[in-house]
Amino acid sequence: MFRVRVGMLVLLMVVVLGFTFDAHGTWAKENSAFRNVSKGSPSVEYVITGKARVWEGTYLYRVKDGKKIISNGFGTASVGAPEWGDFKQVITLPKSPSAMKKTLKVEIYEESMKDGTAINKLTLSLKKGKFSEANSAFKKIAINDPKVTYSFKGEARVFEGVYHYAISDGHNYLAKGYGMASAGGPEWGAFSKKVRIPLSKMPVNGTLMLELYEESAKDGQPINNVDMLLDQLPWN
Repeated sequence: MFRVRVGMLVLLMVVVLGFTFDAHGTWAKENSAFRNVSKGSPSVEYVITGKARVWEGTYLYRVKDGKKIISNGFGTASVGAPEWGDFKQVITLPKSPSAMKKTLKVEIYEESMKDGTAINKLTLSLKKGKFSEANSAFKKIAINDPKVTYSFKGEARVFEGVYHYAISDGHNYLAKGYGMASAGGPEWGAFSKKVRIPLSKMPVNGTLMLELYEESAKDGQPINNVDMLLDQLPWN
């Protein structure tokens, strides 16, 4: 029993001394190259493009999960009616149980000048594709491959300020890349990064891990690695 208690105490000391607890509830290990690493809340980004012929170029949209509206807003086409104008609408859905669903719908419409009701409404599945659906106000609609956006920040003390990152689900790498801190070693430099992963690449469930590291000047191998929990799927 004494050995068990001593072992537990040693483990607790390692955790307390080797890790910091960030504002989002994730243990982030520190070392000589990385410190104060934290993550932001993820979101899903959709980009819708097309042509609109609406009064003063103004259109409205809403995203629905069944009958529930989870996002809404408005945008402006390049010209107003009676001409056809180009539009590009970015829709960002914050982390929620609905945000990654493949059954979401988007409604694009304009408001009646008479009573403010929705008119010329076009309803589409919120997924990647080019849509043949059209009416007198909207046509040639396309939706990009939606992206899940992750963000993280911290401080790095790495050669020439270059750090590397990798995001994995434990089986496959979903994203890899590099960034620049505000200063190179031996100084500490601040860094922040946004990474977009296609929704089509996201696992249905599981754990996503973020790995930060620098490359060895000798052989290019990862050194001074720091791992932290980035996300848990599905979103609840």
